[in-house]
Amino acid sequence: MLSMLMPAPQLTPDLFIDTLCSTKRHLTNKIITDPVLNKAANDFITAQSVFAKTMTANYVSISKYYMDSMTNLWFPKKD
Repeated sequence: MLSMLMPAPQLTPDLFIDTLCSTKRHLTNKIITDPVLNKAANDFITAQSVFAKTMTANYVSISKYYMDSMTNLWFPKKD
């Protein structure tokens, strides 16, 4: 029963970011045929994915810190 409540470990924000960027890269390669523009567009997509991964990592870290802090407030350790 618990396994039904737990999300699949492979469904991470990075997976969704990589999938979206892969789709964008594939469409860009089909639409933009000029090699210079194509390289610029792919570099831009790479920069977007790095930024998105940084933002999600920061969000996850802040969320973990917040939940740990709130847990310590709600359930203080008894000595």
